[in-house]
Order: sequence, then C-alpha cells, then structure tokens
Amino acid sequence: MQALFQRITAFLMSILTFFAGLFGINIQPTPVEYKYGPHERHVVDIALPRNAEGSARGLILYIHGGAWIGGDKSGYSNEIKKAATKGYVAAAMNYRYISDTVHSDDIMDDITAALAKIKEVAAEQGITVNKALLTGASAGAHLSLLYAYSRSDAAPVTPAAVVSFCGPTELSSKGYIDGNLIGEPPVMLDLLSKLCGVKLTIDEFRAETGNYSAWAEAISHVSPASYVTSSTVPTVIAHGEKDSVVPFDNAVRLDALLTEAGVKHDFIRFPNSDHPLDKDPDCMQRSVELLDEYAAEYLK
Repeated sequence: MQALFQRITAFLMSILTFFAGLFGINIQPTPVEYKYGPHERHVVDIALPRNAEGSARGLILYIHGGAWIGGDKSGYSNEIKKAATKGYVAAAMNYRYISDTVHSDDIMDDITAALAKIKEVAAEQGITVNKALLTGASAGAHLSLLYAYSRSDAAPVTPAAVVSFCGPTELSSKGYIDGNLIGEPPVMLDLLSKLCGVKLTIDEFRAETGNYSAWAEAISHVSPASYVTSSTVPTVIAHGEKDSVVPFDNAVRLDALLTEAGVKHDFIRFPNSDHPLDKDPDCMQRSVELLDEYAAEYLK
C-alpha cells in the first residue's frame, strides 16, 4: 500500500511539474520518503530531477551527522531539492544508530541498502543511476568517507567522489578521548567502542592493556584513513582548525595520505571555526562550490 501511494504521489508531482513548466513556473522537485529496510530508521528521502526519463543521472547522497546516535535526514531537505533542480538524483538517508548490537559495519550495510533503493526508484521513472557523490557533516562525513573508501566495489551505485565536512578520519587518535566536547573521556570511549564493536574501559585505554589491542584493530577498521590508496575516490576535506570534537590533525593526516597516494582532492581549512564550521563563511562558500564542481566533474 505504501509503495502504491509513493508511486501515485510521484506521478501526480510529475504532472504538476509538467504543467508548471509550460507556464514558466519553477517548482523544485519534491522529496518522497521510501522504506529501504525493516528497521524504523530504514528510510530515505529521494528527489528526482524533472524531465529526466530515459537519461543517466548522477546521485548526490546526504548522510546526516549526530555522533552516530542522533540526527535525522530532514536536515538536508533543502539541499536535496536544490540538487535535484540541478539535474541530479538527490537523496538523504537515515540509518540505524550505533548501540551494543549495531556497529559501523551495520551502518555500511544500511548505506548499501539505501543506494539499492534509490537506484530502484530512479529506474521506475526511467532514470539510470550509476555514480554517486556522498557527503555529510561530522558522523555523516565519517560514514560517507568510510563507505566511499571501503565499500566501493560492492556498492549498487559506485561512489565517484566524497565531500567531508568536519569528518572523523582516524578514530584511534587520542584527541577523541581527551578534551572532547561530546562528554567525559569514558563517554566518548564508550561511543567509539559501540562504533567499532569492541568494548574498552578507560583504564584499559590509558594503559593500553586488556582489550586495547583488539579495540585498536577494530577502530582502525572503521577509520577512513586506513583505506587510502591510489584508487581512492576524489575527496573534498573541509575542517575547522579549532575543532574541539574531531581533532584537526585528522584532516591534516588525510590530506597527507591522499597527497602521497596521488589522489585528486581539495583541503579547505577553516581558520576560525570549531566543529560547526560557522566562523568562516568564505570557506564554507568555497566548500559548497567544490561540492558542485566535483559533482559536475565526477558524476558525468
């Protein structure tokens, strides 16, 4: 019943958009929510470009942040409308929050399932989707990087570029535990333990004993920096030099690894910004411009 309603909604919107175009009225594509799996958070908003039937289009997928335990796709509603207006298939997804039973690999599976659903929905409207640009902020940037770097070969839609806004890249960094705004060191460590699936106490972390070796290996597995090679997708890094949540040295390190591997990338430093990236409007404008430039170049 839900699938039928979604198809009817999409059909009616296409008719409305067609007649609006005849009279010179510019209507932004309306996102429609689809289920892509059994969990309540397995939902994705999809906006399709107008008059795109029979064509191949690139996908821009927005993945929300929130420390892997919060946030919602609704924050990208305006962005996916604008991206679809520019001719892209655009989507914003929710995913399962991390817990004692849900870890980073599970969210990677969620992204795969969401991409498959987006491709299916586009195909139903006669649109072929083969390439994707993944983007997000904070935890959403981490998930975008990790998926584009480590799951590309198995993706239903091939990641062709990624744009990271203040994304974690090397999660074993001591800076995540010391002086982090998310909470006291044990709180942040518990969060990272849930992310990688190996429990570690703060005492074990400090002394590097007990489960530390297993935790370090697991946390490396969920760190995008671990996967950089010469075939890594083109990347935009936007990061605040005063970031007190995700250490700025994560961005510096990723920049160095991409440079060493010969990967096309741009590194935008926000000299006055903390984690929200709100103190350098010129830098933000340039980062958004780069997202558009990378989409135009790599989603052909």
